[in-house]
Amino acid sequence: MHYERNNDVKIGIIGAGNLGTAIGHRLAASGHDIMISFARTPEKVEQAAQQIGHDATAGTPEQTVAFGDVIVLATPWGVTLDTVAALADALAHKVVWDTTNPFAPTMDELVIGTTTSAGEQVAATAPHATVVKAIAPFAQALASPSTTVEDRHPTVFVCGDDESARHTVATLVADIGADPVDTGPLKLARFTEPTGMLVTNLAYVKQLGPGIALALLGR
Repeated sequence: MHYERNNDVKIGIIGAGNLGTAIGHRLAASGHDIMISFARTPEKVEQAAQQIGHDATAGTPEQTVAFGDVIVLATPWGVTLDTVAALADALAHKVVWDTTNPFAPTMDELVIGTTTSAGEQVAATAPHATVVKAIAPFAQALASPSTTVEDRHPTVFVCGDDESARHTVATLVADIGADPVDTGPLKLARFTEPTGMLVTNLAYVKQLGPGIALALLGR
């Protein structure tokens, strides 16, 4: 399915690490307004905004949620639910693009999975937000000149209970250089998250490197 670009969406990014910064840079280059937040120090947030460029700004998590039409959640799993709980009221009626995966520190297993998912846990913690799960490609791929692997864009499965919100996030997934696939309801994140775990394990534990990607064929 082809997704038309929707320029000038205000994007608030919670998570100023490598992934949040790389997503922000690609979305800003596609014409979206970006505010980024959440790091160990305000200086790290300012640095992330500078790396994103395109007039991206740094803010507090509260300012970032207020700014964004769509909120990208790109925090380490260990702090994700506490962060979402603290922002739950502000996240009401926002589309939340959840990129997180509940990795164990060993990077070879999930701390939750198959009977629930990180996406569902985020939705339960911010019950008035509209959560869409879509695990982005590796930060290294997003930070490189092209995300393509063997002439194909990485597949990103998009799960959520609201069709309009899934479409919104899918357009942003396309904007970062990935191939979105509308997978259906949020509960299917129980299966897309283990898929992300498998690819991450192959890249970093099996040392195939972040130049690999998952692609859905036959569409």
